[in-house]
Amino acid sequence: GGYGYSTEYDVERYFRDAPLMIVGEGTNEIQRNVIVSQLVSRGGL
Repeated sequence: GGYGYSTEYDVERYFRDAPLMIVGEGTNEIQRNVIVSQLVSRGGL
């Protein structure tokens, strides 16, 4: 429907802001490196 396009509903803002969350957290490769380095430092691998 049009809820994602209409500024009358909060869901429009969620769809608009969603890509920023991905960029702000880093790429998949960066996230993978962070997780692996934390596991290695804790002796998990």
